[in-house]
Amino acid sequence: MGETILRDDRYWASWADWLDVPRHTLSAIVVAQGRDNADALRLLRPGIDLEAEYAAREAAGLGERIEEADLYADVRPALAALRRADYRLIIVGNHA
Repeated sequence: MGETILRDDRYWASWADWLDVPRHTLSAIVVAQGRDNADALRLLRPGIDLEAEYAAREAAGLGERIEEADLYADVRPALAALRRADYRLIIVGNHA
């Protein structure tokens, strides 16, 4: 869903802030190099325990969440148009 109906910039900015690296550095690794999310984090922090980092972020109130502002501006109108045209749309993602 990321970069299809959801903007990932807030997500990656949050991780960059968490790792104390420039936001552009992390986004460049992900976008320009086509790295997998976890691979990009491991590149910046070799040996990082991602499970522990996810738990620590959650405990700090910075867990992963999707907010209205994360939707691209055209998503709701497009979905509404599909509904009016009697299409049924199912959206799935590969996030745990």
